[in-house]
Amino acid sequence: MIAVEVRLFASLQEYYPNLEIGEAFIVMLDDKAKLGNLLDELKIPREEIAIVMVNGRWEEEGYPLRDRDRIGIFPLIGGG
Repeated sequence: MIAVEVRLFASLQEYYPNLEIGEAFIVMLDDKAKLGNLLDELKIPREEIAIVMVNGRWEEEGYPLRDRDRIGIFPLIGGG
């Protein structure tokens, strides 16, 4: 098993309302997990997600996660 640290930003925090703003949480995954597996585990609709950063770098769903990776998930942001 690997442990990754996840932070949800802006409107995505509504999916985990018991967390404080900016609070990280740990998700345990299989050793062979990819970023897409993490997104499935979090149950956040893909259309709500704009950018996923792993250790400060933008990554795609096929990225193989490693123990202690830090993941930031950002929503689409509208303005006008």
